[in-house]
Amino acid sequence: MSAGTPIPAPGLPPFYGSPALLRFPDHRLIGLRDGVDFGFARTATAIPLVASEFVHIQRSYPIVFATDEGAAPLAVTGLTAGQNLFVRAEGGWTEGDYVPSYVRRYPFIGMTPGEGEAILLGVDLAAPHVTNDAVRDGARPLFAEDGKATEVATAAIAFCEAYAVEHERTRAFAAALESENLLTGREARVTLPDGTEKLIQGFRLVDEAAFRALSGPTLQTFHANGWTDLIVLHLASQQAWRGLVARAFPAA
Repeated sequence: MSAGTPIPAPGLPPFYGSPALLRFPDHRLIGLRDGVDFGFARTATAIPLVASEFVHIQRSYPIVFATDEGAAPLAVTGLTAGQNLFVRAEGGWTEGDYVPSYVRRYPFIGMTPGEGEAILLGVDLAAPHVTNDAVRDGARPLFAEDGKATEVATAAIAFCEAYAVEHERTRAFAAALESENLLTGREARVTLPDGTEKLIQGFRLVDEAAFRALSGPTLQTFHANGWTDLIVLHLASQQAWRGLVARAFPAA
């Protein structure tokens, strides 16, 4: 999006600077610090989504689709490059607003050594949450002394596994949208309190007319997979652009 998204290192997903597959004993002292805030997401103007989140996301965030291959769905979190209106100055997420699972998963990430192999736990070694000496820093260790995963690591891999399942479901949904030519480039014109307009470009939306024209086996497939529900939630979320303006200019 031209409004700006955080740029990770080449080939890496947003937020992740140095992801590594956790191995014992190589990472036996790795730990997770408590009390780390959402400052790492402060400059994220758009955040990746999975399908199961649409029902929660649409209440606060416009849902759009990326213009690149894969058409990943994104939650728009700001109107200006480098701006996330949902991260407070002290680092907390705005109260009452859903925190995307992509954000909650960090600094962990699921990794697969090869196609079809089980998901293993990775972590961003560059994250502020992570310490390379849990004992010294009073952090929660990821490995027990015998090399087994602690409760922290076990919960993290379970989260990553569930996320991976939803990610695949979301990829199938986005692929179907592209296959049926339902996505079209759009721009958002938001009116600011002073009466001027701000133009936000570089994303795609579902073409509502094309969606309404679906029929026969195609419509049946979309309905059976729950994709029609996702499209409706996506379209409804466009009302959230007004909410972004209100957040950006609270005193207006």
